[in-house]
Amino acid sequence: MLDSIISILVTGAMLSAVYALIAVGFTMIFGVGGVLNLAHGGLIMIGAYTYLVVTDASFVGLHPVVGFVVAIAIAAIASYVLYIGLVQFIEDDIVITFLATVVVALLLTQLATMQFTTNSYTLAVWGGSFHLESVGVRVRYNDLLGFVASWIAIGLLWYYVTKTDQGRSILAASMSERGAQLTGVDLRAVKARTWLIAGGLAGLAGIFLGTRTYPADPEMWLNPLALAFIIVVIGGIGSIKGSIVAAYLIGYLETIAITQLGASYQGIFALIVLVAVLIVLPEGLYGREFVHD
Repeated sequence: MLDSIISILVTGAMLSAVYALIAVGFTMIFGVGGVLNLAHGGLIMIGAYTYLVVTDASFVGLHPVVGFVVAIAIAAIASYVLYIGLVQFIEDDIVITFLATVVVALLLTQLATMQFTTNSYTLAVWGGSFHLESVGVRVRYNDLLGFVASWIAIGLLWYYVTKTDQGRSILAASMSERGAQLTGVDLRAVKARTWLIAGGLAGLAGIFLGTRTYPADPEMWLNPLALAFIIVVIGGIGSIKGSIVAAYLIGYLETIAITQLGASYQGIFALIVLVAVLIVLPEGLYGREFVHD
């Protein structure tokens, strides 16, 4: 019994950290620009496939560290280009922007299918595992690295948005666009910077999702994007803190469902919690922190 509980705690913590990466980027974009970016899932896929191409011996075959840097950079740049090349011109129309990001996600899926077919690739980051004999839990190095890397990224983001002038301008814009402009904030630049950061987080998450949970394939982004949406709604749309808390709630519920009931129950509890939160706390656990005017 104790072994099972500890295994759930360890596995859930590692899975939830990666979910938090995805959800934080998703909620940042909504918080700053009011955009539900459905192409965010495509950026997850870009990160996974870029890492595959850079590190796999059948493609380029470089060191995994190079793969991390390139994958994060490519996903971040793709997100930035999406904003400055398309979204900034249509973001005043919420419906058109929503549909445009859906089209971009579908286009990326089709391009991935053309290039890599529908084959699935499990990414290799750090092979092997270690055994905590005292509690009978085996931990994969991939999962441990994903946990550490995710929290380093979240920690750096938190420092950036709370301790630097550029980061605080993101918070200011998310709280009130008009107020931020009155203080001299360049709103377009802030939004572009937010998309850049969110893309990098999505790319990093894509690498670790591809190590086991969702192998790299053209449709790998569907479930993570759906989960990100659920997490963001539960946490409070626009709330970074809420997204992190909700990511851990959903991550642990998924882990319990898989270990105790089977993989077929993986998403049921997340939907139950979503419905319950919408009934009891329509604004999410941490409420609506951001106002657009």
